[in-house]
Amino acid sequence: MESTDQKPARRQLLNGDRTIWAMVFILCAISLIEVFSASSRLTFGKSSFLTPIISHAIHLGMGLGVMYVLHILHYKWYRAFPIILVPVSIGLLAFLSIQSAASSGAERWINLGFFQLQPSELGKIAVIMAVASWLSKLKPDDELSQANTFWKILALTGVVCALIVGENLSTAVLLAGVIFVMMILGGIAWRRMLTLTGIALAAGIVAVVILLFVPAQTIRDSKLIPSRATTWQARLQDFFQPGSEGTPTAYEYAKFVAPEKPQETHANIAIATSNILGKGPGNSVERDYLQEASCDFIYAIIIEELGMAGGIVVMLVYMILLFRVGRIANRCKEKYPVFLAMGLGMLLGLQAFINMSVAVGLFPVTGQPLPLISKGGTSVLMTSFCIGMLLGISNALQKEESGEQVVGTETQMPPLVDGKETFDEQTI
Repeated sequence: MESTDQKPARRQLLNGDRTIWAMVFILCAISLIEVFSASSRLTFGKSSFLTPIISHAIHLGMGLGVMYVLHILHYKWYRAFPIILVPVSIGLLAFLSIQSAASSGAERWINLGFFQLQPSELGKIAVIMAVASWLSKLKPDDELSQANTFWKILALTGVVCALIVGENLSTAVLLAGVIFVMMILGGIAWRRMLTLTGIALAAGIVAVVILLFVPAQTIRDSKLIPSRATTWQARLQDFFQPGSEGTPTAYEYAKFVAPEKPQETHANIAIATSNILGKGPGNSVERDYLQEASCDFIYAIIIEELGMAGGIVVMLVYMILLFRVGRIANRCKEKYPVFLAMGLGMLLGLQAFINMSVAVGLFPVTGQPLPLISKGGTSVLMTSFCIGMLLGISNALQKEESGEQVVGTETQMPPLVDGKETFDEQTI
């Protein structure tokens, strides 16, 4: 018979928000099934069809390990992470930009031999963590504090986005959007935000007009525009100008349109042939024709194999995650965990929304993976890093509410005085 001393220890193996843990395991299960199916195209001519899924399973296992380690730490220690992550990510992004310029192309990964590192994934998390820390120290009624915080955020976000935009425009826009919302919620003065909004809208309109109407050769010859601008142009033109002579017939589409847009075409076929319950796991047909089936277009394969019901379940899982993040932020009594939770939650939610929207044809093609489902080592680990911190905030709140100690607070963290911590936020 089991002793009462053994039961609490087992219940405490996974602390924090149990619903988030449940959603994580559901996403991992779906990921293993669908990546194994979608990766069949990657195994043609290779010795083992298990290689891609073994690699992905290892990455998921490492991600769960990262979540576990982070979720047992008190969230105050997360403040120290940007001190290392910000300079490291900027250095890696700068190195990647130099490497891309030398090779006359846009590189997204740095080959470490045993691992393909995508610095942009690291950079966006580092910026969000740094901004959350700065906003938590902001004094809304102090003009000097307002100015210092605003320009620090703008400088860091601008530098990182400028380094990212050449190799991944969607990631740069996603990061800028998340930081913009964080600034509004964090108390940055409205006059500054309205000015920033006007400048951003003007720049965005000019960029879209250039991409839609300036000839590709002119853009290609320009030394001031990134080399991938012609790719962005083609995607925008395909999305906003699908055809100048009306809707093509099935024959015209198959002969003229489909060869020019293979990803969108095969994603549409996968979704159109799915029905309510789909073809069943492992029975996808379009995985053999759809490029990036295991990453950028994994949602189309999910719908093809699991049907519209499976697609809705995946959407609901992400919605539940966002709802739980909102609950966590609402329970926080300090500013820092609120801003950190909101920033990380928005990042994961928007990334999932963009990936699913691209798969169903509601958004131009981008390179955003589906969090914790798409194949990709850096994406899986960075998503796990985000979720681990969210679980860490939830765990700390639960422990504090019940009067228990959180790992890292026994001796290092200062005691409570009159219900408030004596921790000096300016030290980090």
